[in-house]
Amino acid sequence: MGLSLYKKILLAFVLVVLASTALTAFFANRSAATGLNVFVSRGAELRAQRLAPSLGNYYTRVGSWDGIGAVLEQNLALLDSNRDRGNRQGGPLRRINAQRVALFLDQRVILADEQRKVIFDSDDAIMGETLNRRLLNLAVPVVVDGQRVGFVLFAQQENDALAQQFFKGVNRGILLAALGAGALSLIVAAVLSRQLVAPVRRLTLAARGIAEGDLSQRVQESGGDEVGQLAVTFNQMAEKLETSEADRRQLLADIAHELRNPLSTIQGNLEGMLDGVLPLEPEQIATVHDQTLLLSRLIEDLRLLSLAQAGQLPLEKDYVDVTGLVEDVVDDFRPLAESRQVSLETDLANSLPRISVDRGRMSQVLANLVSNALRYVQDSGRIRVGAVSLNGFVEMSVSDNGAGISDEDLPHLFERFYRVDAARSRSAGGSGLGLAIAKELVEAHGGTIRVESTLGEGSRFSFSIPS
Repeated sequence: MGLSLYKKILLAFVLVVLASTALTAFFANRSAATGLNVFVSRGAELRAQRLAPSLGNYYTRVGSWDGIGAVLEQNLALLDSNRDRGNRQGGPLRRINAQRVALFLDQRVILADEQRKVIFDSDDAIMGETLNRRLLNLAVPVVVDGQRVGFVLFAQQENDALAQQFFKGVNRGILLAALGAGALSLIVAAVLSRQLVAPVRRLTLAARGIAEGDLSQRVQESGGDEVGQLAVTFNQMAEKLETSEADRRQLLADIAHELRNPLSTIQGNLEGMLDGVLPLEPEQIATVHDQTLLLSRLIEDLRLLSLAQAGQLPLEKDYVDVTGLVEDVVDDFRPLAESRQVSLETDLANSLPRISVDRGRMSQVLANLVSNALRYVQDSGRIRVGAVSLNGFVEMSVSDNGAGISDEDLPHLFERFYRVDAARSRSAGGSGLGLAIAKELVEAHGGTIRVESTLGEGSRFSFSIPS
């Protein structure tokens, strides 16, 4: 089993803290060493510049460097003010032991003649040798009457106790800072890791609940970051799954209910005939036949609806003349309308564009709307079928002056098996799938369908298809 997300994030934080601390310590140490070397070198150069005039005065009085070693061992003039005051007053220079000064400064004094030969070394390490290039770069010339007569420098000891002490202090401070920063970073990392992982854990538990069949699972939506957006998406998915499951169960219940009535009628009539209770006559057989036709129609409507909702309904599209399509549907229903003295009229705009649709399916949608209008309009009522071109769409509509539909029923008209008049039988009122099928067929063509109605004044169904 691999590491958990919490441990992975925490480990990543730890690695970043360790790497950052190591790099910070390394560069801080290098920077401190460089800064100290610059400081020491500059200080040594300043001391050598202060000592050089005193050495020049000695060379002027003696005319050479003879005896300079013994003098430097006993006397070392460091301050120009003392030197100048001694020269002016003719008195001796301020005397100080060179080795003590060197130890105090943790540096050694080196003097070389004009040939770069070392004639004094407070450490006696390179007496008599020639200054190498590194030491020569640190040396300050001793000039007498414009002539260079020697070189003097303060060189850092090989084992610089002050430098080592300084570096120990720097490293100790870096170590303490690193430990403090590391501990604080780990605490922050642990808190942040828990905060980052907590929503994921909630999502995992909720997803596990959905996998076990509990579709009511939801997670808290917090923040607008990626995890928050994931929570929103998860809740939307869970809601759709719950809705789909509820629809599925309702559909199964509706199908069972719709199939029960015709099957019960068929079974009752057949059992009556077999028992001799009902005569085996054409009228009884016709009743059974009508119920089988109702079952066949219901099953076909369900098949068509399921294909349309799954996006698998085959459409044989072609460019269709809207005027001809509307007139053909109206002509099919005109005899029924005339038998009830219902006025069935068309209201078609001029120069309607042709639309790319499956003519049979569009005729089915329009016929369903006209059939519904005829079913609910009063005798001697009025139905108007219209078509108009609007903003790149062709809108076809069916209006009637029937009883209208209540506001409570309007949102549910296009649902499966929904019937405004619950008392109407399937044989008289259809399967309750017509409007649901019409909606799916219109949307399969990239269109929309809608309804407007006022109780006591009538209804208007319309759908728009891209032209």
